[in-house]
Amino acid sequence: MSVTTSSRITRGLTWSAASSFSIRIGNFLVSIIMARLIAPEEYGVFAVALTVWSVLGTVAEFGLGTDVVRSREPQRIIPTVATVGMLTSAGLGLSMAAGAPLIAASFESPESTSVVRVMSLGMIVIGLSIVPAALLQRAYRQGTLFAVNGAGLIASTGTMTVLAVNGYGPMALAIGHIVGQTVVVTAMYAVTRQHLRFGFDPSTARDSIRFCMPLAAANLVSWLLLAVDNVIVARGLGQTQLGLYVLAFNVSSWPMNAVGQAVRVVALPALSEVTDRAQRARALLLVTGPVCVVAVTLGIGLSTMASPIIRLLYGERWAPAAAALVGLAVFGAMRVVFDLVATFLVASGRTRAVLVVQLVWLASMVPVMIIGVRLGGLAGAGWAHVVVGLVVVIPAYVITLRGAGVAVRPLLWAAFPALAWSPFAIVTCWFIAQRVGSPWVGLPLAGLACLVLYVLPLTGSVLRSLRLLRSLRLLRGEPSE
Repeated sequence: MSVTTSSRITRGLTWSAASSFSIRIGNFLVSIIMARLIAPEEYGVFAVALTVWSVLGTVAEFGLGTDVVRSREPQRIIPTVATVGMLTSAGLGLSMAAGAPLIAASFESPESTSVVRVMSLGMIVIGLSIVPAALLQRAYRQGTLFAVNGAGLIASTGTMTVLAVNGYGPMALAIGHIVGQTVVVTAMYAVTRQHLRFGFDPSTARDSIRFCMPLAAANLVSWLLLAVDNVIVARGLGQTQLGLYVLAFNVSSWPMNAVGQAVRVVALPALSEVTDRAQRARALLLVTGPVCVVAVTLGIGLSTMASPIIRLLYGERWAPAAAALVGLAVFGAMRVVFDLVATFLVASGRTRAVLVVQLVWLASMVPVMIIGVRLGGLAGAGWAHVVVGLVVVIPAYVITLRGAGVAVRPLLWAAFPALAWSPFAIVTCWFIAQRVGSPWVGLPLAGLACLVLYVLPLTGSVLRSLRLLRSLRLLRGEPSE
């Protein structure tokens, strides 16, 4: 890999991290505003539509954007990719609208029918976004993506707030979501100067579908993993509890959104450009330690201070969501590492292996989640994810990485310091949460404890890994010592 590419990756990762952090802060502030305007039961109605939209949206994208990112001749395949993407997304949008009553009935939430129909419009928008989004990611234009997503966030927030204040309830969230999507896609076409180009080349379509099918299936299963719990919670505990659970899950996703997304959008094209198998594995080894430290830090804070965080940010009526957040926060930290491994496997061309892991994960999740909800309610639902992650997902990824030629023992050793130092911070933060009544005092104290007892002792090893990762010897693909 050239020095120029190396600097583009570094710049892209910097912008990606800043963009991801800023957009997530924006979404976080929006969620606080909406929580003050929307009741848990109303949020539960919107959660039904959002769950279905997220799952079908994965199918609509079909992994086609990834094919453009990794292609050596992107302009040749773009017309075919655009056509396949639009046909897929339009078909799914019509199916979602027509099946809205059945979807609502499956969640035992008839009030969500009209909201599901409005959200179905987002399927078409997804189809339009595939090509420009892939081109921006391919060029490491994370600064541009930051501006584009920021514009969408502003448009979405303004729409949601105005409609929510005027009593539109869950429909305010759905309409705001579609408005934000539309603004983002329009801006993407403007900044890439890409025009809608449709066409169809049979051989290109076959090659693309052959690559994308396992990836699309894996992404679909991944989203089903994040949706099946919503169905089980809705049917087992009711619509209001679903609203509380989804809020807790969204909070627990902060590590994934802040760290995982920032790493993924740069890691996929960067690792795809590394043709040497050993160097690609070396890059994974070096990035694992720093990613684990950041993920565990956020996981510790969210799990030990779940109740103060929910009460302070969202208000007392959302306080029961803390029961789910404790376990979900641990899972949120695990998701960051899982996503890093999956991204590595995709960049290595092992999309079928990712699919197999996701299928095993899903098959295990359903019974464990049902048992968790029945025995422990919201708390049981949160810890069900952790149990499956430890017992099923980690061993499955270990086997898969070995099949990809990765030495697993050094990888586990790279993650070990992040886990070994965590008990000190966990116990201290838990003690603060139990003894300090005011969240205004408890949260800063817990943050200080994490910094002193966890982050500072690990700073040296994190910096060493980052220096090695950025070294020209590695980025150029030269043999390391």
